[in-house]
Amino acid sequence: FARVSPENKVQLVTALKDNGNITAMTGDGVNDAPAIKKADIGIAMGITGTDVAKNTAEVILTDDNFATIVNAVEEGRIIYSNIKKFVSFLLSCNIGEVIIMLFAMLAGMPVPLTVVQLLYLNLVTDSFPALALGLEKGEPDIMNQPPRDPEEGIIDGEMKYNIIVQSVAIAIATLAAFYIGLKHFGYSAELTGAAKTTALNGARTLAFA
Repeated sequence: FARVSPENKVQLVTALKDNGNITAMTGDGVNDAPAIKKADIGIAMGITGTDVAKNTAEVILTDDNFATIVNAVEEGRIIYSNIKKFVSFLLSCNIGEVIIMLFAMLAGMPVPLTVVQLLYLNLVTDSFPALALGLEKGEPDIMNQPPRDPEEGIIDGEMKYNIIVQSVAIAIATLAAFYIGLKHFGYSAELTGAAKTTALNGARTLAFA
């Protein structure tokens, strides 16, 4: 489109949005401000842009280089993807721990993990891997993926499925290890004193590992 008026720019942005497109509008002048505001993402030029354009925009290009937009989109996608991985991992681990403790209580089994072991799991073996996921460089094909739905929550259908599967897998593996440990160390309700404590601690160590 050549010689587009400010009203036409708003109409173009509106038409694109009405067709379900995620729309970005770049501009530097006062006449660009309405379209910048209307777009999903308004981008203003940091060097040549007017104050009106900058104040209206969500993003300001400090170098006025359009290639920077691509880098910003890629960085944003990586950050969002890493946040999803971070949240998915932590929820899987914590829900798995809840299932373990709840199932053991309902089944009348001894508690598989002590309070100290649970704290260790949450502070050490959950936190550091989650931080590593949050700092990943991103998937190689991340720029080939379509834009996400702005109305979609961070916990989407696929993530819910993954959380359920991983939580159940963690719970089954841990409870199986605990059960095997109880049998291996000869635990029974009739045991008393040091023998009972030793057998229970052995089973808990297996479950913890």
